[in-house]
Amino acid sequence: MSKNRRNFSPEFKTKLVIELLESGKTLNEIASKYDVLPKSLITWKKQFLENASIVFEESVPSKKYKEELKEKEEKIENLEKTLGRTIMERDWLQKKVGSSGLIEKLSLVDPELPLSITRQCELLEINRTTVYYERAAKEINNAILNRIDEIYTDHPYYGYRRLYASLLMEGVDTNPKEILRYMRMLNIQALYPRKKRFTTFPDSAHKKYPYLLKNMDITRPNQVWASDITYVRLNNGFAYLCAVIDLYTRSILSWRLSPVMDERLTLSVLNDALSSYGRPEIFNSDQGSQYTAQGFINTLIKHKISISMDSKGRAYDNIIIERFWRTIKHENIYPSAYTGIKEARAGIDAYMYKYNNERLHSSLKYKPPLSVYKGYFKEAA
Repeated sequence: MSKNRRNFSPEFKTKLVIELLESGKTLNEIASKYDVLPKSLITWKKQFLENASIVFEESVPSKKYKEELKEKEEKIENLEKTLGRTIMERDWLQKKVGSSGLIEKLSLVDPELPLSITRQCELLEINRTTVYYERAAKEINNAILNRIDEIYTDHPYYGYRRLYASLLMEGVDTNPKEILRYMRMLNIQALYPRKKRFTTFPDSAHKKYPYLLKNMDITRPNQVWASDITYVRLNNGFAYLCAVIDLYTRSILSWRLSPVMDERLTLSVLNDALSSYGRPEIFNSDQGSQYTAQGFINTLIKHKISISMDSKGRAYDNIIIERFWRTIKHENIYPSAYTGIKEARAGIDAYMYKYNNERLHSSLKYKPPLSVYKGYFKEAA
């Protein structure tokens, strides 16, 4: 009966051939020792000697592997150089762009680039919603928006129904939903002393504060400051004007015009007023998200300022600054018909100076607001 065929590993074959070549033993002795056929050992020795030269040659797979490895190392080196150059260029760009204004940064955002809008905003260090505000501004009917602003300025007690009816009488093609959308964009509401359906636009996640000015006698500067935001019409769009007013003297303590209505606008105006005029005892605003944002609230708390907010649906709580908006629009913004934000800033700046330093107020015994404000503290000193 024949034995089953045995399989020997390459390592085993190599071991036997080397022992045959080195030990001086005969072929039959090695074959007997490891229980293999002498014929098999002869075959393995022949194969070993025929292929021994390969050890001193570079194999094709090894050569190919080394070439691939070298190619990958070159690619990694090139990528590292590109990454280093990109980081340097990014740092240089951010340094240059960092000194640019918001409008200049917005002009750099390009939806056609193979780079997401979110990533472009991150690199430019601007809020993504800013870009969407800009886009929305281009899609609205500026003629209707401007007319709503004019009607509301003359009739601040008009809600969206009356505004809609007024526009229909003028032959304007619109609808109530569009009026509501534009009122929200303008950040306006009907000045009714009772609760209305249309109110300011708070963020439900933000804390609201009580109204502290009810039945309060305001008798001195820096007792109460108030702030609000209004719409400013431009030739090819619009912007938002935010101001801080001292309620006793009617002085405009700080202001800013921006293409975006967000926390950065209100916070910058607040910080300007604090750095120039000290701090008030109470700061009053509406319940809009720009004033309830945590950064804004934290600034008031840091300066130990009591926080007051208009009751929901009671825009009359902040009526003094609402009256100022009507004044500046009729005396400056509407007649000037500003074409762009740069021109508007210059024109409004000139008006603010005249309003504070030259315009006489009957409630102040026909004195300019800022002279009364500064005079109070001179006398106190």
